[in-house]
Amino acid sequence: MYLPMVREFPHVGMPYCYRCNFDCSDGCHNCGQQYAAELEGAIEASSGQAAGFIFEPVSGATLGAVVPPPGYLQLIAEICRRQGVLLIADEVMTGMGRTGRNFAVEHWNLRPDILVAAKGLSSGYAPLGAVIASRKVIDAIAAGSGAFLHGFTYNAHPMSLAAGRAVLLYIKERKLVEAADSSRPGTPASYFKQALESRVKENAVGEVRGIGLLWAVEFVADKASKRPFPPEQNFAGRVGAAAMKRGLLVYPMQGSVDGISGDHLLLAPPAIITPAQIGWSVEQMAGAIREAS
Repeated sequence: MYLPMVREFPHVGMPYCYRCNFDCSDGCHNCGQQYAAELEGAIEASSGQAAGFIFEPVSGATLGAVVPPPGYLQLIAEICRRQGVLLIADEVMTGMGRTGRNFAVEHWNLRPDILVAAKGLSSGYAPLGAVIASRKVIDAIAAGSGAFLHGFTYNAHPMSLAAGRAVLLYIKERKLVEAADSSRPGTPASYFKQALESRVKENAVGEVRGIGLLWAVEFVADKASKRPFPPEQNFAGRVGAAAMKRGLLVYPMQGSVDGISGDHLLLAPPAIITPAQIGWSVEQMAGAIREAS
């Protein structure tokens, strides 16, 4: 019903190497170039009307912790610079240390023109989001109207800001960004990665993927063909319900394959999780998968 009031804008494919549209035999480097070419084609087709490209450095709930292939993000950044299009990073889910860096773009040395953060910014204690802009964007506003009139009723709310400040201090003092680095030996994130990859071997598991403390388990009805479960079976939902009965909360999702079919769990434990808690939670999840199967 709202469609007549919403201007259509183009979408491009995101590299999803488990179900790639291109040839992934070279470790997904080539497919990253081809997906980036989709972006350039969409910008050129807009005839100068494209203002920005919004992307998640690592996919969130809808696709399930898909990490981009080597070179892809650097390519899209170069395309946006060359075409005069703003590069806008959506780090609502991946920011604030979730992937083992302050922001996920740091894994690829990216400097977006605009970065959006929320969620972990206040750890859920209070609603809080932020838009961080580069000097290029700030200077453009200053040289134009000189004002950015985009107010909200609760803009700069002191209670939310106090919660956010306390969370940032806690993260810094307890080195929780480092704790979420899955490439650093001995961290909670490295234990979590190892536990998932070594213990989640059920027949219904197609792929375990992720980075830092943002992971996903994708389910398939057949491993060889990667055939998803029929959507009416709600397989991820059944796993989620079985996990909840065991005292474990997970994030079940559907639609990752084509918007309708495709089941996965998104997993995002806190950076203060202990090895014992990791072991228990992974065993409970594996049991829930077996029960749903």
